[in-house]
Order: sequence, then C-alpha cells, then structure tokens
Amino acid sequence: MVNYRDDAQQYLSRLNASLLRRRRFLKWCAAFGTGALIAQVTSCSGSNETAAGEELPVTIPLEEIIEKARAEGELRAYGMPPDWANWQGCFAMLEQEYGIVSTYEPEGGLSSAEEIQKFLAEVNAPVGDIADVGIVYGPEAKAQGATAAFKVSRWDDIPENLKDPDGHWASNYGGVLAFAVNPTKAGSVPKTWDELVSGSFSNMVAINGDPRQSNSALLAVIGAAYANGGSIDDIEKGIDLFAQLKQKGSFTPAKADTAGLQSGEVGIAIKPDFLALTDRDTFAGNPAIEVVIPADGAVATNYAQIINKVAPHPYAARLFQEFIFSDEGQLEMLKGYVRPTLIDLLTIPADLQAKLPDPAQYQSVIPATTETAKIDAAKAIVEEQWGPKVLGQ
Repeated sequence: MVNYRDDAQQYLSRLNASLLRRRRFLKWCAAFGTGALIAQVTSCSGSNETAAGEELPVTIPLEEIIEKARAEGELRAYGMPPDWANWQGCFAMLEQEYGIVSTYEPEGGLSSAEEIQKFLAEVNAPVGDIADVGIVYGPEAKAQGATAAFKVSRWDDIPENLKDPDGHWASNYGGVLAFAVNPTKAGSVPKTWDELVSGSFSNMVAINGDPRQSNSALLAVIGAAYANGGSIDDIEKGIDLFAQLKQKGSFTPAKADTAGLQSGEVGIAIKPDFLALTDRDTFAGNPAIEVVIPADGAVATNYAQIINKVAPHPYAARLFQEFIFSDEGQLEMLKGYVRPTLIDLLTIPADLQAKLPDPAQYQSVIPATTETAKIDAAKAIVEEQWGPKVLGQ
C-alpha cells in the first residue's frame, strides 16, 4: 500500500496507474472526493451447493431467480444493521417489489469474522442466507468453503479488482475512515490523529469493534499506522498509537456505535464515514455531531457481499445481490452515504447529490489494499499485540 498524501494531481496520476480505471475514479471523486480500494486477491475453488444439496449455476436468468425467490418469500442476513449502508431501505424495497420479508436486525452487529463463523457453524442446519463483510474477509470466506458462487447479471460492470473471479464475493460499496465527534462531550474537534493523541479526551475515544475481528476496527488501526509514520506493512505503528491513547486514558473499550455516540458514552467515534454521516443525520442535532476525515490517516476500504454455501433461501439470496447491483439498489445505498461500486453508471438525483460530503475533505485519502499476504501479516500482528499493548491483557 502506498501513502498518497501529496498534491491532488499526483494523487490522480498515481491512482490512474492502479487497477481502477481513471474515469471511474474521477466520477467517484466528483461525488465523494475519494479514491477507491485497490484490491488484489487470490483465487481458490469452491462448490455452490444449496441446503438441499442442489448445486446452482454460477449465472441464472433473472426471471428464474425472481420466480423462485418469490416462492421462498424469506431472506436472513448477517452483519447488516438498519443504519449501515441504508440496509433498512434496501430490505424494505425488496419486500415492496418482490414480497420477500427479510430478517436482518438480530445478527446485525456481527463482525466479519463472526459472520463467516456463523455460516460454517450452521452447515448442517443453515439459518443465514447472506452476509456483508469487509472485502479483506471475502477471500477468507471463500477459502474456508463458506460461500456459494454467483455472478449477478451486471457482473461485467464490476471492476475486476472488486470481485472474486469465480463469483464467491463482490464489493458493492466502500467508505473512508472518519472521526464522528460530539463537540459538547469532547470539548474540541480533532482534525488529525496527531490532535487526537495530543488532546485531552478522557475515556471518550472509541473504535467500531475489535480489530482482531472487525474490518472497520482494523481500518482504524491501519489509519493510525499511517498517521504514526507506519503503513499496512508496519501496522505496529497503529497499535502503538492506540497504546498511547490508552495510556493517556483517552481510549475506551466501548464500541463506536450509534447508541454509544448518542448517549455520550463515546465522545469521538472512529468509524467509516457513511456511519458517521448517518449518525449525524439521525441525531438531528441531539447531540450535534461533526464528521471529520483526518488529514493524516484516512484510509479507504470496501465491503463485499457473500452468499451462504448452504443458504436456506438460495434464490432470495441471489435476488438481493441482483437488486443491490441494480441502479435502484445502488442509489438506495447511496442514501446511506456509501460509495456504490457502480456509481459511474448512475444518474444521481440533484437532491441526493447535494447531501453528499464536501470532496475537499477527501484529498488525502489513502487507498487500502487487500493483498492477501499483507493483510494476513497485519492481522497476525494485531492479533498478537492488541491485547497486551492496548487492552492490557
């Protein structure tokens, strides 16, 4: 991974040399002002069996999917809470258009690792159909045999670096690390990681879960590493920064979720921008929230959809994938402030465009990588050092 903290022209030219096409990046910048995730993943084989042992084709005519999904009438999702990527709106539209009732709140708080483990644990009595995981967990889910292969009808529109070549996962949106700050609670609004470390924020700085299991929490450690002179290849620098926050009494093990931020238990929540912006809108000033993209360590990331290898509602699972990669579904997710994968193919309504963040905040965004070796090495170090260095255990 390369740190692109330089002037805007260098940023564009370097990203043009990456796997993303320049026209896609420019349109992403126009709407959001940020780079996309650079994903390089390995391929491995996997079967595509349903709960009944029936192997489904990797591609299926949409008409057949709709007919059989309607007959199933149900869908259960893991790791997809209502306020994340506007899943509530997406599931509501699925029911409105196809009569499919979705269950997604009970397991909405599961981390990426927990979602995969749920799939594997249920192999003989499947419950979950789909899951939304950090893109770094897509290859892992496939390697463990937890996923079914399926390619939506718009598969060719998805960039090669944002999908598994065999169809086991595909990224449908992304985000950027942000600080969601309650100024009344925090007393001031840090604009950088350096200000976060040097400021006085007693027991109020939180991340979105445990970085040993959660993609967005791991993203926070990666961002901290860049801010502290490190990188994905020197993740210890990020752990060290959080150790400093812990030593000062600033870091709290409370989760940087909506409830913690709204109650005041958390004063500064480090989480993806789309979650921070959604919280800001939901709170409607009670409390007032300021969303900051840190200038010295804002890392981009993407998330991926996976289908349970033994999904009890295999056609409903596939119909949901078709829906979220449609223009209608991509726009519905955009309402939740994520960056849809197919944004360059969308016509964004003026009122929605007006609500999107100021692109100027995103000029120093660091594209992340999903190079398997780098991610595995970083995760191993976090798993080894996070407990003793940050949690004191």
